[in-house]
Amino acid sequence: SSGINAEYGEIASLIAKNKDAPIIIEVLKTKGTSKGISEGLKTMRKKAPETAAVIFAVNDDDVFFHCLVPKKLSSGMSLRADEWLATFSGLLSAKCGGKDLYAQGSG
Repeated sequence: SSGINAEYGEIASLIAKNKDAPIIIEVLKTKGTSKGISEGLKTMRKKAPETAAVIFAVNDDDVFFHCLVPKKLSSGMSLRADEWLATFSGLLSAKCGGKDLYAQGSG
């Protein structure tokens, strides 16, 4: 669908502009879906393997967010994707779940 392509394109652009950034936190400009963010973060994992990211997408009344944490940060700095999302998911009245390297939520 065109939505997934738009999200993918926006995340690809973020990667290109912030390739050496340790952390990217971004709200996508396009209306997004959980699947679109997931597809974009698969690319980020390959092209920017040292970058941790939280990506948000808003679609009408819904918000979707995914978190990616490189293994080096997870073990070295004790940064866990699931714990990171849990720090703010309550503010969004959202549910989230996942593991140390990847987590997602919506609300």
